[in-house]
Amino acid sequence: MTSLIQTMGAFLNNHAKQVNKGHGGRAQRSDNNTVMRLLSAQDSAHRRYLYALGLALPIVMIWAMSSGAINIDVLKLLSANFFAGETDQNLSTYAQSLAFHQHVLWDIRVPRIGMTLLTGAGLAISGVVLQTLCRNPLADPGLIGVSSGAALFAAFGIMLLSSSAFSSQLSPWVATSLIPIFASIGSIIALMLLLSIAGGKTGLNTLMLILAGVAINAGAMTLLGFINYVVDDATLRQITFWSMGSYAGIDFLKLTICLLVIAPASFIISKHIGQLMLVSTGEKQATFQGVNVKQLKLKCLFAVSAIVAVSVSFTGIVGFVGLVVPHICRMLLGSHLKVLLPSSALLGALLVTMADTLARTLLIPAELPIGLLTSVIGVPFFLYLIVKEKRKFQDV
Repeated sequence: MTSLIQTMGAFLNNHAKQVNKGHGGRAQRSDNNTVMRLLSAQDSAHRRYLYALGLALPIVMIWAMSSGAINIDVLKLLSANFFAGETDQNLSTYAQSLAFHQHVLWDIRVPRIGMTLLTGAGLAISGVVLQTLCRNPLADPGLIGVSSGAALFAAFGIMLLSSSAFSSQLSPWVATSLIPIFASIGSIIALMLLLSIAGGKTGLNTLMLILAGVAINAGAMTLLGFINYVVDDATLRQITFWSMGSYAGIDFLKLTICLLVIAPASFIISKHIGQLMLVSTGEKQATFQGVNVKQLKLKCLFAVSAIVAVSVSFTGIVGFVGLVVPHICRMLLGSHLKVLLPSSALLGALLVTMADTLARTLLIPAELPIGLLTSVIGVPFFLYLIVKEKRKFQDV
């Protein structure tokens, strides 16, 4: 009898375990389904934001092409029925108008808008990479001193060109290329100084990287102030306007040169997204996962420096794009680099194009430096980030 009771008890216990296991399996499957639904909803939201940015891009481009000291009906200009409804007497007048508007559109505005899209995307990508490598939300392409180094040498080039004895001996092509060449040299020198100060046997120290960038910025700005003091008023105005950012005078040659630098540099960065994601969790963890952190930092810093150098050399310093844009995208889409990088590139292109269009249309026929408009957005946002980081530190 006792053995019968024990057998029945064992049977009931096994049955209860199987029931509980079934309930647990169903609960686990339910949790997994919930997680999958949340991830799917998040992916859908990400795609909607990217689609919205992609849809806004041609709209902003058409607005930028249409607006300016001379308003152009872009759609009418591009349509085949431009002369529809016109009499033969007016045909010659409209042909002249067409030729003039085509010149303004294709020779002035299209390369300028192409440059705003390209440099805006490049500066935003640079900001994402620096914030990831430094694990610092306040990191910015201007933080590492490359922008200041480029600005210093570009100002030196402008000072040389202001001397008629020097500029008269140069061919037009060399004179046009002098400032970009000087700016590139300045950015390379700044990067070499940065790596020599922040580098060590164990690789690049993030804190030393930031401190070295601050020191390079301070030194470059001091020397730039000395140049501003010794040049004449006309050269000073040119240096000041250039240092605040301007897309005036952009042509297809400059756009092509910029494209040949920014496109490969951006490709190098995108190729290392997986490794950058591991570094964002911590350098030790990334090293444990097989990432050569020192080599990754060098590659990405050279890519960022190339983007910043070519952008600054042709357009001057356009501040806060690399700081503000990644944060806006991070607040909307999260910090996953596979989403953050393309969304930042799109938003950076949109922001700089809109700012440049406003800069040349707010005070027609005068043109504002684009750096003024980006600073209007960037300075309050930068202060907001400082306060936010301070609160985090106090909470800890």
